[in-house]
Amino acid sequence: MSTTTDHRIETLGSVSLAVADGSVQGADVKSMPVSPNGLSSELLEELAALAAEKVRGEGLRLMGEGGLLPELAQHLMQAALEAEMDEHLAAGAGRVGGRGSRSGGNMRNGYRAKKVMTEVGAVTVQVPRDRLGTFRPRMLPVYARRTGALDDLVISLSAKGLTSGEIVSHLAQTYGMTTTKETISTITDSHSDIRVPGGRDPITD
Repeated sequence: MSTTTDHRIETLGSVSLAVADGSVQGADVKSMPVSPNGLSSELLEELAALAAEKVRGEGLRLMGEGGLLPELAQHLMQAALEAEMDEHLAAGAGRVGGRGSRSGGNMRNGYRAKKVMTEVGAVTVQVPRDRLGTFRPRMLPVYARRTGALDDLVISLSAKGLTSGEIVSHLAQTYGMTTTKETISTITDSHSDIRVPGGRDPITD
C-alpha cells in the first residue's frame, strides 16, 4: 500500500489548484501518468477537448457565463476534489481494523452541489461525500463560498483606490461575475491593513 506525497500549487492560466507530487494507490484508487507540471495526461486531454469544442461552437470566449476559464476552473476543481476523496479513502483503508478500513466500510456516498466564487467567475462543483462523513476537502473548506484568489483580486483592486461599487462593476464587466458591495466590504474588512495610494483607507462607498 502506498499513499500520496506532498502537494503543491500549480497554475493553469489564472486558475490555481493543488496537485499531488505522487500518485494515490489503495482503496481501489488507480494511478495515472502525469505531465511535467503534475497534471494527469487524461485531464489535459479533457481540457484540450473542451477548448476545441468551444472554438467549434460559439467561439472561444474566456470570461463570463459560458466562458472557457470558468469551465476550466470547474473541471480542475472537480478533479482536485475527486483526488482528495481518493486520498482520504486510501488513508482510511490503511488503518488496519480502523473505521476507515475495508471492514469498516467507508466509501463514497454521493455528492452535494456547491457554488463558489472564483477569480474567473462563479463555478458550481459537486463535492464528494463519504459514508462516515469524515471527508473534509482542503481545497474547498466546508463553509467556503469563495476562493483565496478572488480575495486577492478584490484586495488588489481596493488597494488601487477602487470603491466597492467600482469593484462590483469591474468584476461584472471583466469576469461576468455577479457580486455585491456587501461581499466586497466583507473581503476588504478582513484585511484592515490595506492602504490605497496616498495612505487613505479603502473606499467602500
